[in-house]
Amino acid sequence: MLLKEIHGLLQTNGFATSDPKDLAHAGFDIVARKEHLILIVKIAANASSLTQNAVAGMSTLARAVNGSPLIIAMKNASEPVEDGVMYTRAGIPLLSPQSFYDIIVEGVPPLVYAASGGYYVNIDSEILKKAREGGMSLGDLAKMGGVSRRSIRMYEDGMNAKLEVAIRLEERLGVELIIAADPLACAPEKPKDAEDNIAEGMARDIFLKLHEIGFSVELANRCPFDAVTQDKHTILFTGIGQKDSDLARAISNLSKILEKHSVIFVDKRGSRLNLGGTPIIGCEELNKAQDKKKIMDMIEERI
Repeated sequence: MLLKEIHGLLQTNGFATSDPKDLAHAGFDIVARKEHLILIVKIAANASSLTQNAVAGMSTLARAVNGSPLIIAMKNASEPVEDGVMYTRAGIPLLSPQSFYDIIVEGVPPLVYAASGGYYVNIDSEILKKAREGGMSLGDLAKMGGVSRRSIRMYEDGMNAKLEVAIRLEERLGVELIIAADPLACAPEKPKDAEDNIAEGMARDIFLKLHEIGFSVELANRCPFDAVTQDKHTILFTGIGQKDSDLARAISNLSKILEKHSVIFVDKRGSRLNLGGTPIIGCEELNKAQDKKKIMDMIEERI
């Protein structure tokens, strides 16, 4: 099973990983951390089944922890996912299992990325400029690459090139122009309405209170938690309402792997201080809190 293989590969190569069972109902399968590198991984037989909404949780978590969301799949629609090529699905890098292995084990990223119209590569514009400084004209380079002078100028300004053009230029110039793609550096954009999309009922009241005392809140779809609550110094994986112990444990385990805090806000806390390792705070306690420090003190005391 591919999920088991990828999970084992990460553990073998020194990553602390979440248990895939904890994330059975999330929009991602594995969260892994090794030093400063954080991966949020979704594994699919066919990536075409993954909609923007299905991977929204990956993007939310990746933004919060400066992580790298990745999809690993064998196929994308009717086409195989080629080794050594980076694709994208719903704005997230998509790789074959072999390409993922090459990055994690060999430290070798793909050279090529797929986009509308074919395969493209990043060009080292400085090397191209030096070729012209050595006496070649725009026309000379355009003839070598089989493109227009305008295209050469745009390559020098940082535009990427089709694979076949880059190969022709490399062969004629006798230099390496192609720069490897970096799937781990693709940061997902934050939706414009991420903080305005506030829930209803008790959740709305809780989030408004958190806003009032200085936290921002972004709802988290397809995650074990309901929102990411944060300020400049703190990130809280935030659950709303009574969770079952397995889900609470999943939230707690993610917070430990990622070295962040987690909390569950409930209507009435009762006698329990935490559930599955995740601290619990009642609405009455939250409403009495005058600042963020009081919230964090309660969380620290109840871990």
